[in-house]
Amino acid sequence: MNGTRETKIKLGLVPVKRGPGFTSIENALIPKQHAFEALKNCPAELISIDTVAPNGIAESPDQVPAIVDYLKSQKVDAIFIIHTDFGSEEVIAKIGKEMGLPVLLWGERDDAPTAEGIRIRDTQCGIFASAKVLRRFGVPFTYIENCHSTDPAFSEGVELFLRAASVAKTFNNGLKVLKVGERPASFFSVMASEEEFLRKFGIEVIPYAMGALIGHVNKLKDNPSDEVSKQVECMKKRMDVKLLGEDKLTILAAMVIAIKHEMERIGAAAASLECWSSMGQIFGFVPCQVIGELTALGYPVACEGDICGAVTSAMLHAADFNKSSSFFADLTIRHPSNDNAELLWHCGPFPQALMKNGESPFLDDEGRGQWQLKDGPLTVARFDSLDGEYSLFVGEGKTTNGPKSTGTYCWLEVDDWIKWEKKLVEGPYIHHCSVIYGNYAEVLQEACKYIDGLSADLV
Repeated sequence: MNGTRETKIKLGLVPVKRGPGFTSIENALIPKQHAFEALKNCPAELISIDTVAPNGIAESPDQVPAIVDYLKSQKVDAIFIIHTDFGSEEVIAKIGKEMGLPVLLWGERDDAPTAEGIRIRDTQCGIFASAKVLRRFGVPFTYIENCHSTDPAFSEGVELFLRAASVAKTFNNGLKVLKVGERPASFFSVMASEEEFLRKFGIEVIPYAMGALIGHVNKLKDNPSDEVSKQVECMKKRMDVKLLGEDKLTILAAMVIAIKHEMERIGAAAASLECWSSMGQIFGFVPCQVIGELTALGYPVACEGDICGAVTSAMLHAADFNKSSSFFADLTIRHPSNDNAELLWHCGPFPQALMKNGESPFLDDEGRGQWQLKDGPLTVARFDSLDGEYSLFVGEGKTTNGPKSTGTYCWLEVDDWIKWEKKLVEGPYIHHCSVIYGNYAEVLQEACKYIDGLSADLV
């Protein structure tokens, strides 16, 4: 039953040339065609301006309103400004400003001058001007170096931008967090201002009262739907559940489906969950693997009522277009012999889909997963604040060997742990972090360009 809610970016393609008297339209069409061909396999839905601009190339300020109206009608998430020659800095800046979306800027590397010494396009020269005017108009942008469309720098730059745009889209477009229950009373560290979230970022925190959840779960438990039954059978196939027992497993599965339905109903990108502070008393077990199962399905959940953690997890899922699963961890203890390694642990909520090969996964009698995670590169992040200033801690590392632990865990190795530790202690961060496999630090840093009021804080 493991799966995701994969997302795709709508990318508006806006080739731009300088007006009549510069290069010919025939010459401008060549780099346009090169770029379009190179973009065919990129992970985005491509929207051209062919229907609103002659030859699908913008060159005059009077074309800007029609182009902007069309791209907005197509609900694009980002725009790609493609210099086909020197370009028009006025057109580029006005489209960027009117759209108010992430902007990618690039132009193809120029051919050598002709035998007579004539330069055809002067693309790079125009890019310098366009970049200055975009900044003058207050338009943030991502730049791909002046290269050929067949160069690795082009495809890598497009992918970086699309991932950053995906994060910005998730964060900026009315991000909703389902708040299931309250934070543990003693956890002052996970306090967050819902009013500030809404006012500053448009993030809406939507309560789901524990009583409502209990009622929904009991209803599903007493009359299991096909969805609940499939969840039970799926977990039985993937892990040993004997210690938990059939009745509690059914309740666990019902809780997964209940929270999933509520997230879908309100359009939540993530959720925070009150877990050990109440669930154990109500159901006789803790919902660690409720968190793991939902996160693996593309519905990331932060435990212990951590709303900032839920926002971070939503951003990490967006960085991979919601194709991969994150996990929500405590930064727990330093490695006993590796000075640059740290234990990423939690009592049992890591998705079993991320488990290391060769493990014998099981749920204990409290509903907590017991396994080590697989090897690979990791990106660690934490969205948090103090005194109204918000930042995103980001660092990269890799798994490494270490002592066995209970619960779900892996050991993280980084280049310089002391730098991490000092930044975490002295910054507005806590022991909670969201983690995803892969290297996404640059993506998250780039995404922060497009999120007003949030600064990237890289190790």
